[in-house]
Amino acid sequence: MDFLRSVSSKMAFDILKKFNVKLSTEYINVENAYGRVIAHDIISKEDVPYFSRSLVDGYAIKAKDTYGANETNPRFVNVKGEIKIGEIKDLKIDDGECIRVSTGSMIPEGADGVVMQEYVREMLDAIEITKAIHEGENICFRGDDIRKGEKVIEEGKRLNFFDMGVLASLGISKVEVYKKPLISIISTGDEIIDIDEIPGPGQIRDINRYVLKGLFEREGFIVTSLGIARDNLKEIKEKITSAGDSDIILISGGSSKGERDYMVDAIDSLGGEIIFHGINIKPGKPTIFARLWNKPVFGLPGHPASCIIVAIRFVLPFLKKMEGEASWRYKGLYTGILTTNVPSALGIEEYVEITAEKEHDKILVTPLFSKSSVISTFTRAEGYIVVPEDKEGLEKNEMVEVFSF
Repeated sequence: MDFLRSVSSKMAFDILKKFNVKLSTEYINVENAYGRVIAHDIISKEDVPYFSRSLVDGYAIKAKDTYGANETNPRFVNVKGEIKIGEIKDLKIDDGECIRVSTGSMIPEGADGVVMQEYVREMLDAIEITKAIHEGENICFRGDDIRKGEKVIEEGKRLNFFDMGVLASLGISKVEVYKKPLISIISTGDEIIDIDEIPGPGQIRDINRYVLKGLFEREGFIVTSLGIARDNLKEIKEKITSAGDSDIILISGGSSKGERDYMVDAIDSLGGEIIFHGINIKPGKPTIFARLWNKPVFGLPGHPASCIIVAIRFVLPFLKKMEGEASWRYKGLYTGILTTNVPSALGIEEYVEITAEKEHDKILVTPLFSKSSVISTFTRAEGYIVVPEDKEGLEKNEMVEVFSF
């Protein structure tokens, strides 16, 4: 099998990293911002909270007036008044004075701590304090959470529900985010039939379309399936041309350099550029990455396991990069101990599906060896491990990093 410009896994990622493509932006309501990538830094224009407030029900006081207090030797202070939640009162305390407050009440001037109600015995116009506090205890001071001028969210962060809360605390109701990429999926091959057809000799149903669609829609991307193109140059070119409005084109099957594979010819005849053809990985070696109409095009292997691995390992991170995410590279989920040897070939980065089981304080990782044409293994797998290209396999009891699908 003749590959045109085969690259290592690292080289492939370097190429993807340098491929200059970023989507335009849009403004959306913060309530719809979960999982979206922010397009600019968020700089706070105010302190949060904008006033010092009590964290408990009790009495705002000068901490030094409580020093030495205990059950048998309480300290006495006078109660000057009360500040309820939401009230703004111009009250100030001096030595030997306190003001009753509730959780969330504004702290009066002069107070530097709050004694919890549980450590107070109330009298007519005074209280007995039975426990000492330190300065700042039970108070959230102005700006303790967020300072005015502070960068609270950086461009390129995928927003989570905590970020949405931060935006709400700053009164930001709309936020600028990168648009979701529009993905077109094309399946190719004379042997591929639709899901509702009965396979004849040498035919298989279109598996990859549904796996890819589910994977990318899980991430919130917009996916359109353009159906099946038969193995002829004209039909493949027509399908690719019909994907012209998308941001990225994924073509499943036809990426091997063989007699009946026309993907390279189709991309070339439409004015595209093949950047690499083949990655030194297993499964998934016959992978194409190209530029067409200044858009990225992936040619994915037709075998389901190969297609899925390439989609998870390379296409999905690249889509996150397109969406503007700063930390778009894949990350390990956890580490575990191999229960058996994993053989591999030197010079090939290999991906092996695994199951995992917790045993006492250890996680045992067991490989699920399968062929690249097999899909059912993935329904039992809990993730995958990577055999680096500079190793001839992994050994039993070796610590390995597990990646999620």
